[in-house]
Amino acid sequence: MSVSPTRDDPVVAGLSEVVGGPTGSRAGHGWRIGALGVLLAVTCLTFALGMVSKTTCAERGWDDPGQTPYTHLCVSQLPAPYTGDGLVELAWPWTGETDTRARYGVLDDPAGVGLWQYAAARVTHVLTGSPDVSERFREPPGVVADRADVGRERSVFVAVNVVGLAVLAMLATAALAAVHRRRPWDAAGFAAAPVLATAGVLAWDLLPVAAAAGALWAWTRGRPVLAGALVGLGAATGLWPVLLLAAFALVAARERRATDALPAAVTGLAVWALVNAPAFLTGRAQWEAYWSATFGRVADQGSIWLVLRQTVGMSDGSVTALSWALVGLWLAAVAALVVAAPRPPRVSQVAFLLVAVPLLFGAAYQPQQALWLLPFAALARPRWRDLLIWQSGELLHFALLWWWLGGLLAPSGGGDAGFYWIGVGLRVAGTLWLVAVVVRDVWWPEHDPVDPDEETPRRRVAVSSVSSASVAGEAEDVRDPRFTGYP
Repeated sequence: MSVSPTRDDPVVAGLSEVVGGPTGSRAGHGWRIGALGVLLAVTCLTFALGMVSKTTCAERGWDDPGQTPYTHLCVSQLPAPYTGDGLVELAWPWTGETDTRARYGVLDDPAGVGLWQYAAARVTHVLTGSPDVSERFREPPGVVADRADVGRERSVFVAVNVVGLAVLAMLATAALAAVHRRRPWDAAGFAAAPVLATAGVLAWDLLPVAAAAGALWAWTRGRPVLAGALVGLGAATGLWPVLLLAAFALVAARERRATDALPAAVTGLAVWALVNAPAFLTGRAQWEAYWSATFGRVADQGSIWLVLRQTVGMSDGSVTALSWALVGLWLAAVAALVVAAPRPPRVSQVAFLLVAVPLLFGAAYQPQQALWLLPFAALARPRWRDLLIWQSGELLHFALLWWWLGGLLAPSGGGDAGFYWIGVGLRVAGTLWLVAVVVRDVWWPEHDPVDPDEETPRRRVAVSSVSSASVAGEAEDVRDPRFTGYP
């Protein structure tokens, strides 16, 4: 029997009073679509609300050079590659062809994202009647981008991406709902999350998020090879899922089965290399642009380092040194917590604490990065009060960021926008709140709302030949002795 959120979560219990109060112990079953059906419907609704918020920019063809995208908070990176990176001409993202490189810049996204964008462009061209791109080579890129037919293609390109990202969001919800056998409703923390609505279609971050959610499900089902493959796929679309491998290794080491994480690591590396191979083999110099941009960043929007640079004048060299020092200390502290905790922490808890590192100490921060934490936060702390406290900071930062970039927060007397610093501070404070609560749950397990004894991964094996199940040719769930951890 699954845990009912109206009886398990105080916030949900309070809201349920509107419809008659928490579910009773004698509640009838009757016809129902099940928890997964409801969760998928909620995911669709949340995603649809996110698209509605982009209506103003969509109506303008995603091509408004003024302040409208910032005042209406409808900014999205989805349209940009179509005309900005040559997809309008079906240019291979990593080509070294001189003419293409003279017309368009080099893709600075991971290889997996570039392959997704190229596939979406191919689908777009099919849906728009396979336009002849040869004539576009004879026009300047700016002229091509301003053509009416290209504007329609760009809108179709965005729609293709949105449909794909919506499917990924539903797959992530399904994976999270299956992690806890008796707690499928914990996935509602992902499905109904405000940040999923605001950031789901900002960029392509749902690609690694869906892969990470699937990897978490696979690991808790005792399938390390599949978990590693999904981590490798996620790392090819965004580097941060590698931290999930570290979470697997730490929990496995705490349970004295460290070698169990090795198959996941090997498979992850192999899949990552496989996805990166087309880009690496066809244009290594262009492929390396992403890595140069990633590791060459200096203090930029959204980070605490930007605030420190603008307030106390911290240099880029100091930012880099202090940032890496704090990352190292944080990772060491998480490892120490896993070792010293009264009982092995859940994988989602460790993954949440590790993935929080780039969000807190990275040189730059964009609103869609909140999605990185979302699947782990939903399972690590399945309490709406704490999830909403964290996401409130994210939403305030979301609004203040776009207003700041649109010049709406600039002081009349000139200088830096102090109001934006408030947004950064609230975002960091909200993340630290959730980190503190998760750390408390690990150190004092009696506060953890999830009972680990009910979440031990299981596998399907045949029972003894003398059992009735064996006679019937059936199998039952038993605990996998290799995987004694829990999500």
